[in-house]
Amino acid sequence: MVVYPKSRPLSLAKQMLALRRSFPQSECSLNRSRLHWRATLSPTPMSDSCTVTLKYSLEMPPIVRVENPVLMERDDEALPHIYPDGSLCLYYPSAGEFSRDRYLASTIVPWTSEWLLHYELWYVTGDWLGGGIHPGESRPVRYDEL
Repeated sequence: MVVYPKSRPLSLAKQMLALRRSFPQSECSLNRSRLHWRATLSPTPMSDSCTVTLKYSLEMPPIVRVENPVLMERDDEALPHIYPDGSLCLYYPSAGEFSRDRYLASTIVPWTSEWLLHYELWYVTGDWLGGGIHPGESRPVRYDEL
């Protein structure tokens, strides 16, 4: 049996450099042990631009919020895939989709853009096509099950 060494988390400085390199128009700063990132994302050329913020430290998972525009509920439906604090639900933590040894610029940020696309589609159609765990379900919905 081969045992692989546990991966080390990427430093906040490396995360910041990757975010700045991938998104040069964004704002990124380190404050003590927390990274703050702010950018404008547009999931498609026809989509509205959204200002998003990302807060991250090595002690907590990434927290992403949409600052502008304000996310709207659809009729009487609550926003899907939003945590109670208003941050976006981007991945299923128990599935190991994100780990601290992966770059935010190649995981969390593209997932945020994808979330925004699924939000736009949900707002128009009423169907969340992004998969994931829905209320009352005990396992994630896979894309090929939709």
